[in-house]
Amino acid sequence: MKAYLKELRFPSIDHTYIKNITKKVNDVVGKSKINNGFILINSKHTTLGIIVNEIAEPNLLQDFIDHSLSSVYEDKRSTKVHKDYKHGVKDYLHRCQDNPYCDEIDEDYNAAAHIRAITYSHSSITIPVRNGKPELGKYQEVAIFEFDGRDGKGKNPIRQRVVQVWVYPVEEIEEIK
Repeated sequence: MKAYLKELRFPSIDHTYIKNITKKVNDVVGKSKINNGFILINSKHTTLGIIVNEIAEPNLLQDFIDHSLSSVYEDKRSTKVHKDYKHGVKDYLHRCQDNPYCDEIDEDYNAAAHIRAITYSHSSITIPVRNGKPELGKYQEVAIFEFDGRDGKGKNPIRQRVVQVWVYPVEEIEEIK
């Protein structure tokens, strides 16, 4: 059986946000024409995660964002910190420039974004597909949680993000009774 892949690509210009991708995931499953199987949704980035939760409720999303920003302090050297910054700040050791594999001209200090990503999201998730549809609960939807979007100001490039949707069919499902 053949597996399917769709890459969702987009610029990420806002620092921290949650974006619903459920419709795009459903579209990929529909185009694959599989009846049963699994989808794996994978972020190709260390500061952009995947979540499954109640995404349709905007106040809850804002609570998620506010909690993540309040509980993990921003690096006081970060370009996101300004005189009106309402969350806590602290000193971190991390600098993007220290990574020997980094090919970006990046002068921001984003240790907090990495910590938020491993605390509040997943790098990938797997969802079963049955009868041609993802098996999500009544209120569950799939979203990306961005922790380190860039607006392109200064030497910090706008983040070009990639999320992969892998579709793996199975021949049949036999329910155990």
